[in-house]
Formats: sequence, C-alpha cells, structure tokens
Amino acid sequence: MAHKIFIRYAQASDIDRLSREGVLSGAPSANETWNQRMVKCLAEQKAGRRVILVAEEQSGLLGMVQLVFKLPVGYDDPEAANGMDVAMIESLRVRPGAPAEVGSELVSEVQRLAMKRNVRTLTFLVSMHNNRGIAQVKSWGFEEFRIMPERDKMLAFFRKSVD
Repeated sequence: MAHKIFIRYAQASDIDRLSREGVLSGAPSANETWNQRMVKCLAEQKAGRRVILVAEEQSGLLGMVQLVFKLPVGYDDPEAANGMDVAMIESLRVRPGAPAEVGSELVSEVQRLAMKRNVRTLTFLVSMHNNRGIAQVKSWGFEEFRIMPERDKMLAFFRKSVD
C-alpha cells in the first residue's frame, strides 16, 4: 500500500509529538532537552533564520528536517550558512520504521525551498562515524569540503550547488 506523505512547516504543537512519536530520540546535548532545543528552533523559524519541515502521514509524524539560513549568534560559519546564498540542512531525522523515501522527500523539499529563497549552495554536516549518513549525503549529490574536530567526534561538512 502506498503511503501518502505530507510535508509541512513545523508548529509549536509538533514539539511534544516529535519526541513522543519517535522522530527525535536520545539527547541533543548535555545541557538541554529536545523540547528546549525545538522551542529555540521554532523561535528562529519565526525570525526567518531557519525553516523546520515535518513529514506526516495518518499514522503520525515520520520525520523532520531544518534549513538554516543564518546560524545563531556565537555559531557564525559563513561557509555553512551565511544568511544570503549559503544555507545548511540540519537535523534530518526519520522515525524508525518510516517509509524509506521519507528522508529523500524531506531533502528534496528543502532543496526546492532553498532555490525559492535564492540559496545557491546547500551544506550538510555529518559525523565522520556515520558511514551510512555520509553515503546517503553523497548519493544526494553533496561533496565533502571540510573536516572539523569537536570535543568527542569529527564532523564532515558537505556542500552542493543548487542553482
């Protein structure tokens, strides 16, 4: 049976559902919960610095992705997102057991949205330990352009031209 997947902008009522329905799991960081993080992200969406999309079907939320136009103060990285023509795909999450195409559909929708906003380059950040994630990002046409060490892991930055 084919699933009808709807992609829409996230709203405040999605915050609890994202965790409850399995899209967000684990902890985002040592000092905040997913709910706290999502409240901040929704405030940034309202301010026009990011867009949060959710994928949904009748069974519930299937996934989420964010498109960051301008990173928060203190995290400026013009190569990753400059507020003009470079934007970063962030927090691509898919609920376990969701249809295989959910992640790709969310990324396709983000790319369409980026082009409408005159973004020329999309970036994507993946942990160097996530071999499956790296392979997936490469299959979407992204190429690695930078490695960055973090306290407990190495991060790979990928980018793709969308104009």
